[in-house]
Amino acid sequence: MERINERVVKLNDADERQGADYVLYWMQMYKRADHNHALNFAIEKANDLGLPLLVYEGLKFYYPWASDRLHTFILEGVEEKRDAFKDRGISYVFYLQKDDDSPKQTVKAVSEKAALVVTDDYPCFIIPEHNRAICEKSEVAVYAVDSNGIIPMSKFEKENYAAYTIRPKINKILDEYFVTFEEIEIGNKDAGIDADCPDTDCSADKIEHLVSECDIDHSVPASLIYKGGTENARERLRKFVEEILPTYDKTRNKCEIDGSSRLSSYLHFGFLSSIEAALAAREADAPEDAKDEFLEELIVRRELSFNFTKFNDKYDSLESLPDWARETMREHADDEREYTYTAKELENAETHDDLWNAAQREIVETGEMHNYVRMLWGKNVIAWTKTYEEAFDTLVHLNNKYGLDGRDPNSYAGILWCFGKHDRPWFERDVFGKMRYMTSNSTGKKFGSKQYIEWTKSLKDDPSLPATYEE
Repeated sequence: MERINERVVKLNDADERQGADYVLYWMQMYKRADHNHALNFAIEKANDLGLPLLVYEGLKFYYPWASDRLHTFILEGVEEKRDAFKDRGISYVFYLQKDDDSPKQTVKAVSEKAALVVTDDYPCFIIPEHNRAICEKSEVAVYAVDSNGIIPMSKFEKENYAAYTIRPKINKILDEYFVTFEEIEIGNKDAGIDADCPDTDCSADKIEHLVSECDIDHSVPASLIYKGGTENARERLRKFVEEILPTYDKTRNKCEIDGSSRLSSYLHFGFLSSIEAALAAREADAPEDAKDEFLEELIVRRELSFNFTKFNDKYDSLESLPDWARETMREHADDEREYTYTAKELENAETHDDLWNAAQREIVETGEMHNYVRMLWGKNVIAWTKTYEEAFDTLVHLNNKYGLDGRDPNSYAGILWCFGKHDRPWFERDVFGKMRYMTSNSTGKKFGSKQYIEWTKSLKDDPSLPATYEE
């Protein structure tokens, strides 16, 4: 692997193909036609070679936790990208692989006429394995580009212990990167490349039928609140900066109102870039304290999670925890639990705890869970399962199955925070040992928990967000 610059690595030793038809950008996680370093790099390479650019995006049916919810959210952003790329003079192909009888090896097929392949350098879930596989199957140079956050992941040489260790490092260089994104235009404008690959029409009136034909989990329906695509992401961003950000420091932990950004799903799927969201917040008409709190979450906390998954290959297990957390779990592994629930009871929100049940209902019904109750949600599963390993596996499964923002560095870091990751030892107690302890009773007193519980009960009949904050 050869580093080309702070955002680009060459993944293999192959050369660029001479006499090729185009440069190929295999879009996996940065599902947007602008504010995209990978796209910019692909355009630069195409311009250097005097070639057009082909953007290929595929969706297979057998990725972990594939469902109507995740498929629909992705497909809702396809046709707007097709239009955006056409306007820029760039070809775009989207292929939906429905089942085991559908054509396979499509990335390899489209790479056979490419001078080189550019793809996304995303540090977790299935993307690293995808990138290893294309290097084995493709005969041309493969480049991976980091467009995950504002700060390139390569600016940090190792995993940071917590937010307080990465924050000063970010602040030291932030001004260099917290700037307007400069788009690069394609020189050879050819939006009509005939790629050797099926192209799926994902018009809005076809999405439901397309999803129904896929061999995926049909028990998790599409969200009726959150719709995919960059246009919907920007509409939510606009509402946030204009109506919610001015009081964000007061409302971010109030689960009973629409007082947080609710941008995590759009950031996860790459419909929205963190730099676009950060710039919008910085330029908003809002108090500096509110802006600072949001930017802390968007930049410091988010960059910390990407740093974690990049440098810790145990990011999806309890082995990634600090020594003190693993030691305290060993010491308290046999502690008696006051309540224990099966995985199914937890999934169905069938516990004695009304607030926990509400949080679980929210993610099942909408595809997201308010961040403030997400911490409590995780802590209580630790308290109610027989082992820490069972608790972790249950949390990962529920989050990744139902959450539109699951399968993400923020998700893994957030779940592991419940077990002590990016935290410090606290007072020792049963079951939790020295891990931070939370209860529904104390947490529920800090916001309108009764209103939140009633809102989640209404979601089946009225799938809508609660009202925004009023002074």
